[in-house]
Amino acid sequence: MMNSPSSVAAPPELVRVIPTRGKQVLRIVGVLFILAAIISLVFGILGLLGIGLPDTFYLDNTITEARTINANLDGVPMWTEESWQNLQESLVTARTVLNDRASTQEQVDTANTNLRSAIDSMVPSEAFADMEVAEFLPDGRTVSVFFTYLILLFAILGATGALGFVYSAKIKKMHLLGIFGIISLIGIGILIFLATDTLGYGVSLIFLPLICLPIAHMVGVFLNNRKTSIIITFSILMVMALVALFPLWWIIRSSLMHLHEVPSMRFLPTSWVFSNFPRALERFHYFLYLRNTFIIAVPAVLLGTSTAILCAYSFARLRFRGKKFMFGLCIASMLLPPVVTLIPLFIMFTNFFGLSNTFWPLIIPWICGGGAFNIFLLRQFFLTLPKELDEAAMIDGAGRLRILVQILLPSMKPAIMVVGIFIFMLIWNDLLTQMVYLHDESLHTMAMGLRVFSGSYGTEWHLTMVATVLSIIPGLLIYIFGQKYLIEGIVMTGMKN
Repeated sequence: MMNSPSSVAAPPELVRVIPTRGKQVLRIVGVLFILAAIISLVFGILGLLGIGLPDTFYLDNTITEARTINANLDGVPMWTEESWQNLQESLVTARTVLNDRASTQEQVDTANTNLRSAIDSMVPSEAFADMEVAEFLPDGRTVSVFFTYLILLFAILGATGALGFVYSAKIKKMHLLGIFGIISLIGIGILIFLATDTLGYGVSLIFLPLICLPIAHMVGVFLNNRKTSIIITFSILMVMALVALFPLWWIIRSSLMHLHEVPSMRFLPTSWVFSNFPRALERFHYFLYLRNTFIIAVPAVLLGTSTAILCAYSFARLRFRGKKFMFGLCIASMLLPPVVTLIPLFIMFTNFFGLSNTFWPLIIPWICGGGAFNIFLLRQFFLTLPKELDEAAMIDGAGRLRILVQILLPSMKPAIMVVGIFIFMLIWNDLLTQMVYLHDESLHTMAMGLRVFSGSYGTEWHLTMVATVLSIIPGLLIYIFGQKYLIEGIVMTGMKN
């Protein structure tokens, strides 16, 4: 019996040339990419040559930089009265010219030149005669960097648009187009970043709609070839990661600024002040706090992890009366807020054992299984290991402890690392308990030292940010080295065999 025409499958080579919605999207977006690239090139060249509209950008940026020059530091005048007065007069004139729509291009250029000259001519007062003036004065290069980047962006957008238009019907090229979509997304993100830092938040909103171009481009790629969805997923995760890392960048950026620049909304410092770090270390006893924290953390991690392994092994492998009740009681303790037990534990450690103002009250509690969550996590991991391993080892004459140490623990390295990292992070960030038991400054931990420093020198935000950056580094390094085991341990927990 002959097949009907509708039931005959089309050859693969014919299926590939059937028009798709993705093809049309890629061609339309490709044209828009090329148009945006041309506009980017034109504005970049005009900006670097100082012709036409970009001149107002230079003046606006110079005014913004002039506002960051502080008159006083710690209540003492930084500049001579004459140079400061000259700067204020030039600043007022520049604002007037910028706000007057009838201003000619020649007036804009003159105002910008005079204001830049006033900035460069600042003279320090007698109290600051030894300071490096260049560190306190903006260099005016941010706008030039912005317009130079526009020319670079021309190449990125142009290449993405041209490839999208040419390869819109070639399914095998969709991965290449997806990669260029990610590159253009990053490029436009950097453009918005530089525009915000150079021209202000109001002007940067003009560039925000450009984000739609790489998004539409990747949608077209996905409609042509759904296997490229991993590229789109990666792009979304990358954007979310940048948003999550933004506060960390803001702290680092503030630590490398002068005090008067910190409240500004600039993404990059006018000048990178690395001298803030030795200045902060003169008052922030970083290495003392680091030593005290590790005196608590190292034994707590070792004891907590070891006892958690023993407890979890007992609940997972041993049979004894009341096991289910005891395990349920252990899990129920996770619902008990730590603040509830803080006062009874404080009374026990201080009145009965006399351990006030020592590290012991912060170490001893970790002997009790390392916490209910750690016991639960390791028990679930033990359950993923086949019991046949235990039975085979028992036949060969191995005892319970030998089975645990030589057979099971080597397979549990990811889970053990997870528990160790969790315990370390809890201790590193535990400010409340440490403030309850530790009183002498020589016993302060990193969290306590940072709290005291930020309270004593809270007005000097740049130094406070330096202390914050220094306190983040050890925990960040431990997480970076242990993240492989952290992810692997969480993923494998709960899997059977």
